[in-house]
Amino acid sequence: MNRPRLAAQLTALPPFAAFAIPAAAYIASASIEPGSWDTAELQGVPYMLGIAHPTGFPLYTLVGYVWSHVVAIGSVAFRMNAMSGIIIAITALAAYAVAREIGAGRWVALFATLWFAFTQDVWAHAARAEAQDLAVACEAIAIYAFLRWMRSGEAGWFAGAFTLCGLAMAAHPNALWLLPGLLIGTLVAARKPSLRLAGVSVALMLAGLALYLYLPLRSAYVVAHGLDPTVGLQGVNGGIFWNYNDPRTLHGLVLELTGSQFHTPGYFAQAFNPLRIGDALWAFVTGTQAQYGTFATFLLLAGVAAAWRRNWRTTLVLCISCTAALLFSIVYPNESDVGRYRLLASWLAVPLFGAVLPEPEASAMPMLRYALVLFLAIGAGTAFANQRAFFHHAPGEGGRWVIDAVRLNVPAPSVVVTPWLDATSLAYGAYVDGSLPGLTIVSDNELRLALYRRWAVHRRVFVLVNPHDVSSLTGARDYTKLDDYHELYLVMP
Repeated sequence: MNRPRLAAQLTALPPFAAFAIPAAAYIASASIEPGSWDTAELQGVPYMLGIAHPTGFPLYTLVGYVWSHVVAIGSVAFRMNAMSGIIIAITALAAYAVAREIGAGRWVALFATLWFAFTQDVWAHAARAEAQDLAVACEAIAIYAFLRWMRSGEAGWFAGAFTLCGLAMAAHPNALWLLPGLLIGTLVAARKPSLRLAGVSVALMLAGLALYLYLPLRSAYVVAHGLDPTVGLQGVNGGIFWNYNDPRTLHGLVLELTGSQFHTPGYFAQAFNPLRIGDALWAFVTGTQAQYGTFATFLLLAGVAAAWRRNWRTTLVLCISCTAALLFSIVYPNESDVGRYRLLASWLAVPLFGAVLPEPEASAMPMLRYALVLFLAIGAGTAFANQRAFFHHAPGEGGRWVIDAVRLNVPAPSVVVTPWLDATSLAYGAYVDGSLPGLTIVSDNELRLALYRRWAVHRRVFVLVNPHDVSSLTGARDYTKLDDYHELYLVMP
């Protein structure tokens, strides 16, 4: 093999590894079983072209539909888990590209990327179905495109960044926190976009947001064709998986787009309180320390200073784009998994590690370069070793056990009412893999027994609850115990 060809292959190795190594690890650790909570919903809704909880995540649903039917390997749950793994691997590759864009050497960028990819929070979200993953991938590529525009002035990169921003928001609305970074970057850039380019870019971003039209259109189709089995159940505003919030109606569409039943708009407004900026910065520091360690956190802060000294405009765009979402994450109380709102803040570590010793300086100080590469490689290896548990899966894990237990104890046809945590697992069994044929699943955390008794006049209705949370259910008979935290009651008409 001649030397030029070998050199070219060695040059291509780090970016290939930045994608392929995380992708292989994530797919190998993906579960084949449905989860519970939001995970089971996001495993099942795309496969059946349904409608998820607010804000519906139309891009994720559409991409997931194509993926889960084209890549028909294993269970639907596994396919969607694997899709998230591929998406986060793409996010890792974007991190490598941004680190290289701001001057990091190939091996520094690679091992910084692998460390990011193998941190606990990132791997936990890469190994399961998660709409935020697709949004973060679009955001990461958008940041790369915007930095390329700042350096080259090429119009395509600028338009591409805003297009990806729109797509990211169509995957998950948390991506709107990318906009402050892009807008501030546009204002401070040495070369400003023309009015025509700015107008085209905004139009492309809005075109991405137009994917939300999927919600009312699909909802209308579901109702017209009788696909939602909860139709006819009084008090159910669209069944989970099939038609959450029934967004074919104006009222339902507003609920779906705003999440107002969870008071999300109010919390969003609170995020603009300037007093919260200090809390957001502290969340960034403590989050970095938790994922990378104390010494790495100091190294990362040194990277901020070094990057700012060389190009404050690029550094400003990076830092604001990746951390603005922290403002919402610290005020929103309805989130038990706040880490998924902070994935981009963790991603920021990769270019900042690379900024500590950029390639020109590293070439003049080879010992420091070797030390930095070694430190990052040890960090990546240690992180990988610490997450070995992701490869181990117990039989019937996740939501599979409750699906199996309900199948053995609930005759079909029946309605099963249960809180969201288990409702999504049961809906996966009823509507996706067919393991609960003939069952209609209703998610309700309020236990409206008077309403269920009206249903029970015409249908058999069961309520599945945690017995520690209720003293008695008036109008329902204790039917059977599934485990210490799941009691099944039969509703009397």
